Amino acid sequence: MSLLGLPSSSRNLLVVVSVSVASLVALGIVAFGGSSSSYGSRKRQSSKRRQSKKRRPHVYLRGLYNLGNTCFLNSTLQSLASVASFNIYVKNCVASLAENNNIVKYSVDANIAIQLNNVLDLLAPQPRRVAAHSPRALINSLGHKGRWIVSRNEQDAQELFQMLSSTLQTVFRQTETSLFDAGFLAKNTPVENRIITISRRTSCCPIAIVDQQNLSNPQEDVNPGNVVSQGPSSDNPLLGMAASRIACVKCGYTAAIRHFTFDNLSLAVPHVTNTTIEDCLAMYTAIDQLDDFKCRLCTLTVTLEQTQADILRHKSNLERVGSTPKKVKREEAVIFKLCNQQKLLQDALVNDPDTELEGVHMASLPPGISTKQTMIARTPKILMLHLSRSIYMANGVSAKNPASVRLQRLLDISPFTTTGHISTSASKPISGPSVPVNMYSSKSLAEVRRRNCLYRLCAVVIHSGAHDSGHFYAYRRVVELNTGDDYVDTEALLAETAQWFLVSDISSTEVSLDTVLNAGNGYLLFYERV
Repeated sequence: MSLLGLPSSSRNLLVVVSVSVASLVALGIVAFGGSSSSYGSRKRQSSKRRQSKKRRPHVYLRGLYNLGNTCFLNSTLQSLASVASFNIYVKNCVASLAENNNIVKYSVDANIAIQLNNVLDLLAPQPRRVAAHSPRALINSLGHKGRWIVSRNEQDAQELFQMLSSTLQTVFRQTETSLFDAGFLAKNTPVENRIITISRRTSCCPIAIVDQQNLSNPQEDVNPGNVVSQGPSSDNPLLGMAASRIACVKCGYTAAIRHFTFDNLSLAVPHVTNTTIEDCLAMYTAIDQLDDFKCRLCTLTVTLEQTQADILRHKSNLERVGSTPKKVKREEAVIFKLCNQQKLLQDALVNDPDTELEGVHMASLPPGISTKQTMIARTPKILMLHLSRSIYMANGVSAKNPASVRLQRLLDISPFTTTGHISTSASKPISGPSVPVNMYSSKSLAEVRRRNCLYRLCAVVIHSGAHDSGHFYAYRRVVELNTGDDYVDTEALLAETAQWFLVSDISSTEVSLDTVLNAGNGYLLFYERV
């Protein structure tokens, strides 16, 4: 039936219904279209989120078999594998062995370096699962150098690191020039670019230390021919230099500031519940008071006073002996000898109290009060910090300090380093403290980097258990495969883009950065300068 065949009222009703249905359909279409559009939008957004959170290429780490209490070795090797400059150093040592015809390639030290290089290569991050490795060849080579490594007793990760470091240093010495060169302190300008001289104009301020670039103090002398310390070549990334000063509290005398090289720093951990790595470094560089120090200047001064008193006494005896020739001759000889000693003592007090005086009987003084301080004079490329947790009870029994040490991903060590302004006062630091920087500011980080004092955490060796037993494992920082690390861009340092893994013998698990920084019971910390 056609629409025209219907009554008028029916046609009107049908039109209304048709319009209503059309409206509903239209609304349905709009609603359906709107729902489809919303669904598509959510799908695209979800896809974008998936793309933005796209998982980075999966990284796998090779484990190391525990061959009987060798977890200390496994954790140390895993940590070293995450320190890029250490791997380069080992490869350079091995390459130098191959190129140098004068070196016996398979000597004990050379074989250790070769086996270590092989293991480090195997511990590099992998794109697929790999089987665990047995470090038996490296252990056997270490056994030829020290039988302790093959003992079934508990061993120490720090001792192993020191053995590896000394072995590589021996290889490095054999294949390169002398370990020491006079330009060492000038390698890392501006922090370490200075000349250290000794001035003896007065007994109150016997030492002057001068910055080569900052000569604002007119009382300081420059004497390039009298360099107190020399240092190792910067080709060895493990080596840094520390400055040590001992000063007498009574007279203010400061002996020549001594410099010594180090490949790791052993830091005492405070006996508290919670502390930080900065607190441990502050304890290492704090001014300590000594009560067993014999001041050379005080000894010379008292000896001179005694000598002068002896001269007066013998001159008085000379007047009393009258005209007795033998006694006069004897007293004159004694006076002559004492006058010579007096001159030697006076010259030493003015020029150099540390000069050895032959034939002069020095006065015996009881030990006095002095201060001692050690600071970092040259920063190494690799800063290995050993957290010493041994404490000794009143009954002589040793125990483990359980203090939780909070770590820093980026560590500024400038407050613990010497600067161009050196103090010889017994009550003041060798160098004044640096102004604290904002570690979340790229501008501040750039300044710390310029001073060669900014370090990034690469790995941590953890010891769990008691003082004489337990287990070692490691946290490793791993950068994304086939990418470079963010060494140049200071902005990139503010964000951690690498992955962290807990590696325990043959097992490895990805962990968060906060887990590493808050682990608390760190034992060896591997920082690399950036």
